[in-house]
Amino acid sequence: MDDVTTTPYAADRRHFLGAAAGVSALLLAPAAIAAPPPSFSGSVQGAAMSYAPLNPEETVILFADLQAGIIERGVTNELSRLRRAVLALARLARLFDMPAIVTTAPGSQSAPEVTPEIAATLGGGLPVHTRNTTDAFLHAATRDAILATQRPAVLVAGVATEIIVQHTALSAAAHGLHVEVVIDACSGVSARTEDAALRRLVQAGVTTTSVASVGAQLAGDLSQAKGGEALGILYEMMSN
Repeated sequence: MDDVTTTPYAADRRHFLGAAAGVSALLLAPAAIAAPPPSFSGSVQGAAMSYAPLNPEETVILFADLQAGIIERGVTNELSRLRRAVLALARLARLFDMPAIVTTAPGSQSAPEVTPEIAATLGGGLPVHTRNTTDAFLHAATRDAILATQRPAVLVAGVATEIIVQHTALSAAAHGLHVEVVIDACSGVSARTEDAALRRLVQAGVTTTSVASVGAQLAGDLSQAKGGEALGILYEMMSN
């Protein structure tokens, strides 16, 4: 018996069993299971979050590069669906008196032609800010128009998601604005690159949303006239 217990194999076996027991004790200890990391400030069940619906009195909408020659190039959102979403968003802007800023890229041979869903809803006299940048906040006139509204929240709709939408949203967030990208009123040049852009935006603190979500938040009390009309706008968008 003494010879067996003193063999290298037996010593290794005792070492393994001792180590396994230590690991088991560590895994089963309540403190090891429940204790949050030192920097954790919330409860174990989940940190509390704050939420408030969009306030139309604090919101401005940016329509970016929704123009002939560009809007058709998006491939991640069916063109007819994109047009319906843009129309619904423009109608919500008019219903709730939210200022709308329209910015375009330069036209190849003539003045940019904004998609008719915007002009037909918000009026043909709406100023159009034509940029020579891929970021609306790097274009002084467009940036100043957004900031002049003094609205702390901006909704961004446009084509392409990876270009004007992404760069503008990042810059708006850097200016301290609450930014929401209305994804069904946007379209990207490929599913792969649009996904990368949206991931980057979320990591930067930008919110992704939809026209349906925006409209539902703005509607509030559906027994009120504006609430019912907002719901009607959403139903029409979804039923076409």
